[in-house]
Amino acid sequence: MYINFICPPLPHLIVGGISLFRKGDRHERRAIHKTFDLIYVEKGTLYMEENGIQFDVKKGDFLILVPELIHAGYRYCAEDTVFSWMHFYTEGEYTCTKKPVIYMPSKMNKNKYYQKDKFTISLPQFGTLPRKQGEQLKDYMEQISQVKIDKYNQQKLFFDSTSSQIEYQILFLRILSLICGSNELPKEKDLAEEIYGHLCKVYAQPFSLAELSHHFSFHPAYITRCVKKKYHMTPLQLLIQIRMEEARKLLKTTSLHVNTIGQLVGYPDAAYFSKQFKQVMGMTAAACRREARGETGLEDSGVQEPGLKELRLKGIK
Repeated sequence: MYINFICPPLPHLIVGGISLFRKGDRHERRAIHKTFDLIYVEKGTLYMEENGIQFDVKKGDFLILVPELIHAGYRYCAEDTVFSWMHFYTEGEYTCTKKPVIYMPSKMNKNKYYQKDKFTISLPQFGTLPRKQGEQLKDYMEQISQVKIDKYNQQKLFFDSTSSQIEYQILFLRILSLICGSNELPKEKDLAEEIYGHLCKVYAQPFSLAELSHHFSFHPAYITRCVKKKYHMTPLQLLIQIRMEEARKLLKTTSLHVNTIGQLVGYPDAAYFSKQFKQVMGMTAAACRREARGETGLEDSGVQEPGLKELRLKGIK
C-alpha cells in the first residue's frame, strides 16, 4: 500500500523517539487520532498488525501506521529489539492506494509566479532501505529523538530540544525523502513493453490516453514519457505503427478489400486509413499489395471477398 499526501500543506514532525524492547515484549494496542507513526527497526524484529494485516518488521525495515486504524503487536518479540519511531501529522488530504501516485509537474509559466501547483508525496507503507540509505535514516532519526522508551529499566525518558524547529522539520523531510526514494516503481522499460503488448491487443479500438492511464494506474504524462523513452514515439504514434503493421500483414496474406482492412485495424473512414498507411509505410495500400503479389506470385482467385462480419466469425480481428 502507498500513502499519498496532497501538498501543500506539507506533513510535519510532531516528535521522534527510540524504543528498546526485550525478548517477550510487544507493541501496545491502540489507534492514534490524526497522527501517523513511522517505525524503523535497527535490531531484532517487531511483529505488527494494522487493520488485520500483519507485518514482520525486521532490521532495516520501515513501517508507517495510519491514523484511526487500530495497530498492535500481534506477537511477542523473539529477541531483543530496538527501533526508532516518529509521529507526524498533516493538515492536508491524504489517500491510500495499491500503487504509488506519480507526480508529473507541468511547465513553468508566468501564471505560476504566485501560486504553487498541488503535488503528491507518495510513500510506501512498508519496505526495506538499502544499507547506505538505512544508515542515513538512522542518523536522522537519532537527531530528532526526544523520547526513549526503555523496557529493560521500565523507563520513559524525555529530552529537551537541542535544535530549532526548522532544523527538526528539515530532518523530517529528509527522512520522508529517503522513504519516498525506496518506492519500487516499475522500470520504465518494463512498463513501456506492457503498454506495447496491451496496444497490440486493443489496436482496433478507439485510442484514449486517459483510458490507458486508468488501465495502468499511472499519470498520462508518465506513460507518455516511458513509451517515448523506449520506442521514441508517443503512445498514439506507437498505436498507429501497430495498426499499420497489422494492415500490411493483412494486405500481404489476404485478398480483403482495402476498406475492410481499414475497418479491422480501427479506421472506419477508408480515406483516412489510406492516408495514414501511405504516410507511415511510405507507399499506398494498393502498392503494398502489388508488391506482395509480386513476391509470392499470388493471383486474383476470383473468389468473392468475405464480409467483415464473416471474417470476425472466422477469427480474423
